[in-house]
Amino acid sequence: MDGEDHDIEIKFMRIHHDQALMKHHRHQHLYFILLYSISYLAWIFYQDYEKYFRQKLGRTSDSFHFPLREKVIFWLSKVFHFLLFVVIPIIYVGWLPTLIGLLIASIVCVLCLATVFQLAHVVTETEFKTIDTSVEDEWMIHPLQSTANFATRSWMLTWLLGGLNFQVEHHLFPKISHIHYPALNKIVKENCEEYNVKYNEYRTFWDAFRSHVRVIRSMSK
Repeated sequence: MDGEDHDIEIKFMRIHHDQALMKHHRHQHLYFILLYSISYLAWIFYQDYEKYFRQKLGRTSDSFHFPLREKVIFWLSKVFHFLLFVVIPIIYVGWLPTLIGLLIASIVCVLCLATVFQLAHVVTETEFKTIDTSVEDEWMIHPLQSTANFATRSWMLTWLLGGLNFQVEHHLFPKISHIHYPALNKIVKENCEEYNVKYNEYRTFWDAFRSHVRVIRSMSK
């Protein structure tokens, strides 16, 4: 839901029908890969602090209380990260190699994350609940409506992603090891068919990717 989930608050992009349509969104199907590539740096150097100081995960979500212990952990982690990945590399190899290294690491990391989460949630077959209506179905139905699997028959992709191409099972059974996802996939499908609940799954990675691009194009108009 827009305003409740910080993961869909992507700067300069519209991926939810509740988000306002801006002029620059008309070109988002051209620049979304570039935007994804730098979003990791924006995440760790800006958005973490944004959530910390506004004390909300989403713009309209409930405020959370940060205990002193968690505040200490947050700031120690940020200082350690900055020293380890920025200050020390600059001292030993200079600012330009450090910048290049950060960009390469950011691009690789965020494209992997985008592969998992965007293709699992921002595709044509999944539903985005609106802020104007409540989630009427029981909890286990909501992940089925808002999530899709992709390339579940690819053992290589399953291994590389740690089973996160089985995103439906990941949400329904978060405490169960991913090695059981293929077996759970069959059970969940059978139950969905029995109770007439839609189960979203794309046969290949490229099927899911094309569907994601279609959503980006549709949200640009």
